[in-house]
Amino acid sequence: MVLNEMVTVISRISFGAIATFMAILYWSHTRDTAWMLIIIAVIIHYGQIMYSIFIKFGILGSDFFIIPGLLDIGTLLSVLPLIFISIAFIVLMVRYNRG
Repeated sequence: MVLNEMVTVISRISFGAIATFMAILYWSHTRDTAWMLIIIAVIIHYGQIMYSIFIKFGILGSDFFIIPGLLDIGTLLSVLPLIFISIAFIVLMVRYNRG
């Protein structure tokens, strides 16, 4: 593994772990729907980081399909955080338009 790749892997794991740890800590202090969705997005994004690193190191194969030939776990894990963040923004827009 080249030094550049190793720095990328280590930084993704460490900063992702810090963000996930902070999200889990904040989870116990909030009951706001929008923040809960953002916290879930951060946790799923860390799962995507770990999944891609496991594939890179050969621990897991990239042939786990949810819908055979169409949707694999890597794609789902990369799209789900964006879906949860989008829903969180929709919740915020609805809340601020009502009040």
